Amino acid sequence: MKTATVVRKLAPIFLIAVFAIVAGPACAQKPGGSITVGLEVDIPGFDPLKVGVFDTAAQIAAALMFDTLTTLDDKGEPQPKLALSWSHSDDFKTWTYKLRPGVKFHDGTPFNAEAVKANFDRQKDPANKCRCAFYISFIRDVQAPDEFTVVYNLNDPVVNLPANQSFPGVNNAVQSPTAWKTKGDDYNRNPVGTGPYILKSWAAGDRMVLERNPDYWNKGHPYLDRIVLKPLPDAQSRFASLQSGEADIVWDDEYDADNIRNAQNDPKLAVHTYVGSGATVYAFNTKLAPFDDVRVRQALVMAIDRKKMSQVITNGLARPASNPYGEGSWVKCEDDGALPTDAEKAKALIKDYGKPVDFKMLVTATPRGRTVGQVLQQFWKQVGANMEIEQVDQATIPPRAFMRQFQLTPWRIVDFPDPSPQMYANFHTGSPVALANYSNPELDKLLERARETANTERRSEDYCAISRLINQEAIWFWTFQNTYYALSSARLKGLPKLYSGVIDLSNAWME
Repeated sequence: MKTATVVRKLAPIFLIAVFAIVAGPACAQKPGGSITVGLEVDIPGFDPLKVGVFDTAAQIAAALMFDTLTTLDDKGEPQPKLALSWSHSDDFKTWTYKLRPGVKFHDGTPFNAEAVKANFDRQKDPANKCRCAFYISFIRDVQAPDEFTVVYNLNDPVVNLPANQSFPGVNNAVQSPTAWKTKGDDYNRNPVGTGPYILKSWAAGDRMVLERNPDYWNKGHPYLDRIVLKPLPDAQSRFASLQSGEADIVWDDEYDADNIRNAQNDPKLAVHTYVGSGATVYAFNTKLAPFDDVRVRQALVMAIDRKKMSQVITNGLARPASNPYGEGSWVKCEDDGALPTDAEKAKALIKDYGKPVDFKMLVTATPRGRTVGQVLQQFWKQVGANMEIEQVDQATIPPRAFMRQFQLTPWRIVDFPDPSPQMYANFHTGSPVALANYSNPELDKLLERARETANTERRSEDYCAISRLINQEAIWFWTFQNTYYALSSARLKGLPKLYSGVIDLSNAWME
């Protein structure tokens, strides 16, 4: 069992006391200029109470406007950002952070411990009914004993909290309490953070314009004067905008394999890629027929040939997944319990079920969604199951999923420094995010133990046992590991790893 990565992550957690300013890449940066970024979708807003969670497009913008307490270096280890240092109690249930002094929000509000506490309290307040609250339910409370000290008191031990607070998600992006109190409902489209860029204008469906924060705490940063974010949902239009020079960098993924290969062969362009943890996944609603019978679920999983699926959809770029962790995770399983591809066994299970297997599957109303749906439809037709494709707008899938208005829905386990938050949310009894409507005391016990122990080898063993149970019961299934891509002008420099698929341009410059 390989646990070296985890050991490196945990070793500095006992007391981090790194007071250096977060630095950009170690080569000659050129200040000034502007760039345009092509996003996959439009951004609905930034108020946690309105949007619940940030998708990847929102996180790309959030990384520019907001700061987090920590950041990850190229080794995946947490480093200081708004927090200068941190320490924990022996039982990992109390974490204490020392904050960076002299930082101000874009509206002039001082950044301090009370601001961090206010962000947490607002999201956690039951009266606000924020979908974001579940992801911080493991935190009992946040205290601010003095101006620059924040104390997180947890319900359960969490051994890797600083790493989990590094990405610019809705729970981690520190927002101005003054701004949301004064702007009210308008705050969603008028966000205020401490980050390197300030929102100057935003035309829905067209563009968001961000300009350099002249008072940014990290002196000499950022380098670019302006960043324009444009939603370009059509992949071919997005790539064409890069080729023409209208955009300087665009989000992409392996479903647009031709674009990636064309960029690799163009000396004026650069391909940025990162193999993360997590996977593209699908959830069965186990409370609805025919998926209330494990034989049907197992049959559909065994009917899928992931290698063939990858070839058809991504020209072989996508890496097949047999568990939710992936190559980028420190969890390594010799046995993850994956069901084999076996069409004959699948036919036998459906025959044993003895009733017609007819169901609907949600897919996005996009060329990609339709293609994935059609490929799965053919696999299942070959073993005697009839799937009807239900095309819906991409924004419709999360609310449909949370309300359990589906038989089979696509989902994603995103790249994350530690599997605990997502695995617990996705599979523990009673979780609003446990989409499969499945409850198993053994699974609950494994999930609880995996998040409560600091022994990384034991945690890895527990997560592999969790995978075996989920695979055997076939309540979710995984198709491809998460591999993230961005295509850019070769002149654009200073991009870190694409953790969680986020294109972090806060230290970028044009050569």
